[in-house]
Amino acid sequence: MQKQEFQQLIDRYLNGQATADEVQLLMELFDNVQTDSDWDEQALGVRQDLEDKMLQRLHSAVQQSSAKHQPKVLKIFAFKNVAAAVIGLMVISGGVYYCMQHVAKDNIAAKNKIVVKHDADPGKNEAVLTLDNGEKVVLDSARIGTLAKKGNVSVKKTKDGQLVYQVEEGKASATNGPVAYNTISTPRGGQYQVILPDGSKIWLNAASSLKFPTAFTGSQRDVELTGEAYFEVAKNPSKPFMVNVNVLKVKVLGTHFNINAYADEDDIKTTLLEGLVQLTSGNNHNLLKPDEQGIVKGDNIQVVEVDALRAVAWKNGFFDFNRASIRDIMKQLSRWYNIEVVYNGKVSDDEFMGRIERNVKLSQVLHVLELSHVHFKVEDKKITVSP
Repeated sequence: MQKQEFQQLIDRYLNGQATADEVQLLMELFDNVQTDSDWDEQALGVRQDLEDKMLQRLHSAVQQSSAKHQPKVLKIFAFKNVAAAVIGLMVISGGVYYCMQHVAKDNIAAKNKIVVKHDADPGKNEAVLTLDNGEKVVLDSARIGTLAKKGNVSVKKTKDGQLVYQVEEGKASATNGPVAYNTISTPRGGQYQVILPDGSKIWLNAASSLKFPTAFTGSQRDVELTGEAYFEVAKNPSKPFMVNVNVLKVKVLGTHFNINAYADEDDIKTTLLEGLVQLTSGNNHNLLKPDEQGIVKGDNIQVVEVDALRAVAWKNGFFDFNRASIRDIMKQLSRWYNIEVVYNGKVSDDEFMGRIERNVKLSQVLHVLELSHVHFKVEDKKITVSP
């Protein structure tokens, strides 16, 4: 193909006019340009700029399609040996879906590189509630109804699997005795939702825990978090809500936000969807506005603009990768599928962009990732990742 035809194909893709066959041809042409030295910048422009535009086009198409189609586990295309390997797991159009679905199946059948001796099911609603007296209640098998009661506070499990703390009607939430603390913990491969006595709603991701009082009696509402959680805090201007996460303190009055604070991550990320929060680490303070993320490492707080909905994709049933490395992706898969990950050799440094439903088996996710410079072997609850 002549360079002029290549450029026309690029223009058609960026304008949303490319057919499924043309999209596939374009990806193959990108693959064939192995190094930057083979790239004709004068004729085609700066390669990185073009890749960024194509990534943005894909992201926009995926976002627009999400309201119209059910997600599928399939590969749209991948950039190889360039800045980003791109996976898309939404239907962009009927034509693209049909074409790329069969390309993915054909490639999987031809390469057959994944070895799966023991597949893994996705996570589910599962948690353990540890009461202040040390008693443990396994919530996935616990009966529906009242699980525990202390004073005027009852702990109930609803039929849809939520844990609800209720103060008896007509009685104050304060108690004369010492405050009792409960802890709800999700295992690897689990998630759970809890509604606190003040009406605040918290969704816990896998391998996370939340410690909280059965009644908020002081001048502020304090809880402690490990792992990741999404918060919808009930408004109470006279009693701020405080989340304590290692060195970080997140102060709110009433707002929606997500905190990612896993011990194996390099930093703590707080992403604000609605309202206003204050971050404090050491002597440093920062306010977050909606669609901002506070990145805390030690006492340093960096604030960046983000698409906040991507941070809570897990709560809505998706993995959402935005130029994520394979190691970042495998951390998420390890927690959600409760499986160990080991690396054999230097793995691909490609970056991935796209969405995958969290309710599919592990092998289906790996089949998608397998099409871009990564090999997997699944055996005895362990994934071996190799180049």
